[in-house]
Amino acid sequence: MSFRRWRIAKSDKILSRSVAQRFSINGFAAHLLTSRGCVSDGQVSDMLGLEDDTAAFIDPFEIIDMDKAVARIRRAVDQFEAIAIYGDYDVDGVTSTALLYSYLESVDANVMYYIPDREGEGYGLNCRAIDKLHEMNISLIITVDNGISAVKEVAHANSLGIDVVVTDHHQEGEELPEAVAVVNPHRKGSQCRFTEYAGVGVAFKLVCALEGDSLTVLENCGDLVALGTVADVVSLTGENRRLVRLGLRQLQNSGRVGLSTLMDMAGLTGKQVTSTNIAFVIAPRLNAAGRLGHASRAVALLTTDYEEDAFAIAEELTAQNKERQAIEQIIDREVSEMLEKDRSVLYDRVIVISGENWNGGVIGIFASRICERYGKPCFIISYEGEKAKGSGRSIEGFSLYDAVSACSEHLTGFGGHTLAAGINLKTEKIEDFRKAINDYAMSVFPAMPSPELRIDCQLPPSALTLELCEASQLLEPYGEDNPVPLIAVMGLTITDIFGAGGGKHQRLTLERGGTVITAMKFSTASEDFPFRTGDVVDIAVTLDKSVYRGRESLTLIVRDMRLSETHFDEINDGRRLFEKMMRGEKLSETETESLRPTRNTLAAVYRAVSGGYRGEADVLGCRLKRQGAGFGAMLVSLRILYEGGLLSITDDGRILRVEPVQRSGQSGKILPESTPTAMRIGYRNV
Repeated sequence: MSFRRWRIAKSDKILSRSVAQRFSINGFAAHLLTSRGCVSDGQVSDMLGLEDDTAAFIDPFEIIDMDKAVARIRRAVDQFEAIAIYGDYDVDGVTSTALLYSYLESVDANVMYYIPDREGEGYGLNCRAIDKLHEMNISLIITVDNGISAVKEVAHANSLGIDVVVTDHHQEGEELPEAVAVVNPHRKGSQCRFTEYAGVGVAFKLVCALEGDSLTVLENCGDLVALGTVADVVSLTGENRRLVRLGLRQLQNSGRVGLSTLMDMAGLTGKQVTSTNIAFVIAPRLNAAGRLGHASRAVALLTTDYEEDAFAIAEELTAQNKERQAIEQIIDREVSEMLEKDRSVLYDRVIVISGENWNGGVIGIFASRICERYGKPCFIISYEGEKAKGSGRSIEGFSLYDAVSACSEHLTGFGGHTLAAGINLKTEKIEDFRKAINDYAMSVFPAMPSPELRIDCQLPPSALTLELCEASQLLEPYGEDNPVPLIAVMGLTITDIFGAGGGKHQRLTLERGGTVITAMKFSTASEDFPFRTGDVVDIAVTLDKSVYRGRESLTLIVRDMRLSETHFDEINDGRRLFEKMMRGEKLSETETESLRPTRNTLAAVYRAVSGGYRGEADVLGCRLKRQGAGFGAMLVSLRILYEGGLLSITDDGRILRVEPVQRSGQSGKILPESTPTAMRIGYRNV
């Protein structure tokens, strides 16, 4: 995981105390609420679910064109016109499709659904699909979770005499499609009080408008709304929060045969269904259909009334999810091999990695992983012949949608959000795109935004109690804009480190001021854990409640960890200057001087890693700073020693691995001052 700046939320003790008193809640829960902007009685009641969740649903007709959409759909139902619901292949798309299809079927509409093939057709409306629907005598297409940018495609449908109703939640472009209605809460001039719906949320509002009764609709499809909303990582505030809260209750005892079967196969039977379960257990299995098969199978699962069909499809999706995990491992290995040969792409402001015939359904997952590892915007592009398509993910502060819009001359198509985007382009244009998006980043951001870890509060170790954990659970369900509470504990001395799970995880004993706590650092092997007993550290933890033999206990889970002497800006500035040098950009004399190591610095770095080093680079940097080596100079020293044949270095964005090169005599090694980096930086062995 990339090195992140810790941002601890500011505390207004007077305001928090007032909220705690007014609502008779724990002071910690009150702090969480106020630090997240919930200060009025209405906001607090909404967050805690103290009022009737169904009482305050926003009138669906507040969304522009909803009246036009309802009128056209009702006419189609009354006249038994052939209607096609045109969906998308992710969880948001398939739940939107299943929701609208189930409703229209229940009112005896002549309805079918169409999900484009991810590999053969790509995202959104396409003219070939419209031609197919025309041959089937479809007279009305209703899009869900897509369509806002389908200007050409809607015009083609119009030319064939097919009306189109667009329902979408993505950002609109410069031109809207000439549809009968364009239902999107993000449209310019919108007066809708809440706009952050997922695609399934917009579909839900459409059905509410058609039915004239939000409560009845929610009782029938709240589970689908919760699934799509959580899976699409939209804001879990406002009406989304109420929809998910009610939907989770339905999921707990879902009457939907397909969902119940899938949840049973996933091991969730009898367990509390949470937003975390959806995000990491249910959604990946539903997504697997569109990634490795066809998303229509996921819609079939969500709409079937037959147990045999449900079991067969659930088995199919479970198998595809396992296959997806295997494909990810293959791509991960191929990317690692590519980066080992040429790391220059990692020094870019925006990482662009391309490979041949990578599975188009998996590259988005991998883009998220690379973005998380290196703390930079990232595009993973798969090409086959002359055509290529890519999936991008970003960090807060860098809009991918704005970036790809600025590079559109190199693309044949694009779409997305601030933090995620998809692109289509010609294979020959991949390098042009890489250069263009990095030129854009340099022109808009002389210093790129840094990844941040948002922490709710700082507490002493003595304050970490089971009561605190129970208080934080008042804010469930967690999700986007309402994350699991994160607590910083500073200045702890490590007194014991124990490798658990065969050394795959670390159980830490830490002490401060006479208080001893135990915390778990999961998914960190003993050999990759750079901390030692006696180190003074800061940790960021989440609280979890464990039950063993009927007894409840508190478990602290370490989400981030650093030496207490760490200074983010020093490390971040050093890394940026090093990457600037590696990109071949001009450095000022001051910048060059801060990167140029002395002979003593080079020697200190070599001594520190001569026995090997595995762990985060910032930890090594902090230890070397005690010997006068700045972080940028440390990175330059490692590069010089690598180029000189003295060290073997790999860095996967999470763990820096350094090993001395064992050779007889000095054969194959060169003088440090003769390496390319030493000559570039002006290092002299004096």
